[in-house]
Amino acid sequence: MSLIDPITRQVIRNAARAAAREMQAIVVKTAHSPLIYEVQDFGVVMTDRRGRLVAEGAALAGFLACLPPSIQKGIEIYGEGGFREGDVLLANEPYDTGTHISDTVVYMPVFVDGKLAAFTSVMAHWADIGGYAPGGWCPTTTDIHQEGLMFPHTKLYDAGVHNTQLHKFIMRNVRHPSAVEGDLNALIAACRTGGKRFQELCNRYGTDVVESALDDGMERSEARMREEIRAMPDGVYTAESYLDDDGVTLGKPVKIVVTVTIEGERITIDWTGSDPATAGPVNHPLVGTRAICGTVLKYLTMPNDPTNDGHLRVLDVIAPRNTIVSAEYPSPCDSYGYAAELVIATLIRAFADAIPERCPAATYQLFGFKLSRTNDQFGVPFIYGEPLDGGGGAMPHSDGVDGIMFVGNGDAPNVPVEVVEARYPVLINQYSIRSDNIGVGKFRGGHGIIREYTMLEDGIRLSLSIENNQYRLWGLFGGGDVGDSKVEINFKDGRQKVVDARIADIPLSKGDSFKLLSPNGGGWGEPAERAIEDIARDLDEGLLDHDKAAAIYGADRAKAAAAALAE
Repeated sequence: MSLIDPITRQVIRNAARAAAREMQAIVVKTAHSPLIYEVQDFGVVMTDRRGRLVAEGAALAGFLACLPPSIQKGIEIYGEGGFREGDVLLANEPYDTGTHISDTVVYMPVFVDGKLAAFTSVMAHWADIGGYAPGGWCPTTTDIHQEGLMFPHTKLYDAGVHNTQLHKFIMRNVRHPSAVEGDLNALIAACRTGGKRFQELCNRYGTDVVESALDDGMERSEARMREEIRAMPDGVYTAESYLDDDGVTLGKPVKIVVTVTIEGERITIDWTGSDPATAGPVNHPLVGTRAICGTVLKYLTMPNDPTNDGHLRVLDVIAPRNTIVSAEYPSPCDSYGYAAELVIATLIRAFADAIPERCPAATYQLFGFKLSRTNDQFGVPFIYGEPLDGGGGAMPHSDGVDGIMFVGNGDAPNVPVEVVEARYPVLINQYSIRSDNIGVGKFRGGHGIIREYTMLEDGIRLSLSIENNQYRLWGLFGGGDVGDSKVEINFKDGRQKVVDARIADIPLSKGDSFKLLSPNGGGWGEPAERAIEDIARDLDEGLLDHDKAAAIYGADRAKAAAAALAE
């Protein structure tokens, strides 16, 4: 431990965190794509000169833990002496950055008095990355090169000099260059602002003091995390789950297996037994799997403590090479998010046997859509997509949240109706709670939602992201599962189509509509243990009628709930 006084240490630690949160605000206020400025499909991180996490924003948790190893890979490539003041780098190879090719990392070194002192970074989903599917999220790729442009830690700015030819090349190879360029400028501005704030901090206290204070904070976080692990019961805990298929070999499930070993003050998470990397693009790189493991552990132990590298030092993550959770080049990864969500849910399911009082039931699987038009024959080209809200998993002490975003029990908002209708040729006819919730239990899962769109112009194509309808995610300790996800398409000529598996490029015309119905969250505990007042509240809010309450909880309990409501 250092001899820095605790006040100075906390001031420096929180100043770094404030800088990261300012970076996050800059991205939200200056990005051009609603997926970034509304959904906040990005993450912001500041590291020390060795690429160790010192501060983060509050956007997508999975992204945050991917950024330090992305920077560490850049340090491995260039060496500490290979960076110069004014550099801005791009990286998006999934095997380095942990997600898929659309999530591009922008990072820059921060110098103080001519010496490398830190890095600032942002990972964000670009509006388009040039692959065969507009906007990314390719459903059937079999090779990473089909998925778009790859940036192998490429310097867009070298010592402050802009590589204009690279910039032009990028913009010529994406379908929506104005949005991509606007988002890219927002990410660069955020990194530069974070770098300036770190320089100001060093100029005030001295670089050595700042570095020592941040090191001290990491050591203290590590010590606290070790205490948390020691309080858990030693043992070996396992869980497994399945994806319905990989999008290419249809109908063949893909297995994910985890073994959690708690021993003393360390945890080992082993993914041995998971299926090999698949032909289709649902693969998850090991960098991302490690990031999720750290995120889940932090969530279950010290959720309110600002994260730094120290929290992650108690954790070992193991996986055989080139499995569904450790994919290697050239495995396709663009639809990685299904596996990412299943990794989160499966890991929490394993931990539930050790620390049930901290573990929620499963949140709904990722469910979303994308609308695009690339030909200007029918109107202005556009790409609009977003994950749809659904039900949060029930907690050990409370019901799940209704209509949350999909990542880790809710980290991102949706795009408001007003923004959607102002920017795109669609009308939203309905946005409501889906009442047919089967995530019953002592505490019920949150409700999914219904959202219906009507096309106002021609030449639009619809792609749907749907998974785990065959192998549904679960409730815990007797709670009901998350239910199904589906899309009802109504064509203006009277045809109807119900879709319950992912599919790409459904042509839509003016007057066609589709309705998305997202799943609920899983329930926690036996339904027979649900409190009468909780059943009464659901009746009062219109989430249940008397017949449903009687079928789920029994006629006597439904009658008692109705009586309580009448009082």
